[in-house]
Amino acid sequence: MIPRVEGDIEESARLYALTRSPRARERVCELSLPLVRRLATSILRRLPSHFTDDDLIGDGCVGLLRAIDRFDPERGMSFESWAARIVRGAMLNGLRRMDTVPERVRRDARNLDRSRWQIAQVEGQTPTDAIAAVGAGLSRKKLEAVLLALRRAVPVSLEAPIPQPFDNVVTLRDRLADHGADPALAVSWSSLRSVVAQAVAKLPDRERTIISSFYGGQSTFRTIGGRLGISKQRVSQIHCSAITSLRSILSAQLRDA
Repeated sequence: MIPRVEGDIEESARLYALTRSPRARERVCELSLPLVRRLATSILRRLPSHFTDDDLIGDGCVGLLRAIDRFDPERGMSFESWAARIVRGAMLNGLRRMDTVPERVRRDARNLDRSRWQIAQVEGQTPTDAIAAVGAGLSRKKLEAVLLALRRAVPVSLEAPIPQPFDNVVTLRDRLADHGADPALAVSWSSLRSVVAQAVAKLPDRERTIISSFYGGQSTFRTIGGRLGISKQRVSQIHCSAITSLRSILSAQLRDA
């Protein structure tokens, strides 16, 4: 007759508690994995649809190892009951770490729900948030903070449809403002800057210095003239000559292209 798995778990757990044998520990882990999966499935049923059992099982396995190492059969508790409590706690702790809402806010939210339910039982109708907050001992400012934190914690898909008149389908992505540069325009400007830079590199040294300093360094003709030891009028003349040369170079590149 094949022994029950539960019995194997208890016997293996007791054996490891007595011998601390690595082989016995591995055997307990192997036999306890279905327990971890069952607990993960049970918790997952009460979570939003975007959660998966992968993280729950991972945290549960960590809790399982902790339960195996701390199990003491002399306390009179079965290993499965002992492990289930610790594995479940590890999974819940893992969920708390992933939660973007602080625990104190969750506690205030639970108190708000409890107050709302109690008032509804007495008056026969659902109270407003403000009335429920009074019963929960929350100030108006704290109520607003709790409601805002809970709204922010709910993930929203960018592809979620937004109700529109005349049955128009508009998603959240369509309504988000795009503050970035147009990709095609960015590539065009990058290409243009590269062509102009190549043309500037073909200018004589003094013309290249004036063009680079005036347009790239935002320097005035007076400042540039001071560095080059010439007047600002002369800088202006050289600048005009450089612009004419650039036009010629760019025109030639355009014809060759």
